[in-house]
Amino acid sequence: MEPYELVFAAVILGRFLVPLMIPVYPLPGILCAFFLDASDRAVYAQFVEIDVEMYQSYDKALDIYYLTLAYVATLRNWTNRTALQVARYLWYYRLVGVALFEVTGIRWLLVVFPNVFEYFFVFYEVVKTRWDPRRLKPKHLLVAAAVIWVFVKIPQEYWVHVAQGDTTDFIKVNLIGAPLEMPWIQVSVHYPWVLGAAGLLSGLLFLGATLIFRRLPSPDRPLTFHADAFSGRSFARGLVGRRRHLRRPSRQVLVERVALVSLVVIIFGEVLPGWVASPLQVVTAVGVVILLNAGVSVWLGRRSIRWQGAATEFALMCLVNGTLLLAYYRVVRRLEVDFHMGSAVFLLGLLTLIVTLHDRYLSLRALRDLEGIAQDDGAARRSV
Repeated sequence: MEPYELVFAAVILGRFLVPLMIPVYPLPGILCAFFLDASDRAVYAQFVEIDVEMYQSYDKALDIYYLTLAYVATLRNWTNRTALQVARYLWYYRLVGVALFEVTGIRWLLVVFPNVFEYFFVFYEVVKTRWDPRRLKPKHLLVAAAVIWVFVKIPQEYWVHVAQGDTTDFIKVNLIGAPLEMPWIQVSVHYPWVLGAAGLLSGLLFLGATLIFRRLPSPDRPLTFHADAFSGRSFARGLVGRRRHLRRPSRQVLVERVALVSLVVIIFGEVLPGWVASPLQVVTAVGVVILLNAGVSVWLGRRSIRWQGAATEFALMCLVNGTLLLAYYRVVRRLEVDFHMGSAVFLLGLLTLIVTLHDRYLSLRALRDLEGIAQDDGAARRSV
């Protein structure tokens, strides 16, 4: 394997593995995913064998992947219900916009449907590192979302997707004055003042952040990045050993799950080779698989099979969905229908991951809410 192929594979693998840390380490996880997204083009530019423009067609789908994990992480971790509702609206608004863009190719749609959810997620998680996020009032959350929408994301979306400018290239050519083809490592050698300027900028940002933090209310807790640090126990293990569903999830949950997975699959399907399914076919297939998965979960629950770890649940559902895929493949092969097995396996794995986490985190949330009510009732009885 050539060196550039190893680099390409490593970056792609990183973009799939790094976001898996978001549910447990939300802020570091999404910042690492964002850094990979921002730097991959610069890395690939060092290797002439890699078609950077071709990779950009996959880039938006990979963004949706890590943001999907961020969204399901809000179901697991967020205790401010207003923030959760705002995040849900911002996420689905963006998801619909990206799906429309992938189907139509109209770049202006990405400006009309900006990615406010990502920065709103970061805002909430920054607050959560030192303060109880339940102190955030609806007006705080709405103002934060509005500021991000108007002053950050609309200009950024226009610059990236309509003007199609590259921020790192702009800095290199227009601010530093270096040739576009010069690697960044050589830029720091030929223009040593850049390191000093970067250090000065970092210092100013740190000073500004310090002044802002001094004007904020006193922190509620020491700095932490772990999602379960103040929950009293690990919610990642909260379901292990408990009884599974005895009834199917509500219609509202199933509709949201079908909408979420269908939009993600449509976006990925538009960039995968050999994928020819229409949006209606995707929604139909996703709906059938999700209903069957819900039925399997209930079937296991009625046979006293209890919840296991997330990895075990994922492996189990992969086995179930893999069996469904093989059965479907045998049918379409007999009918001589065009079917791309590789793309189907990838999309089914993506579906299984999202459905597993969505189901698990909603169950964890219900358990946490139930225990919270029980604790409140106990406290009320003690006070009486």
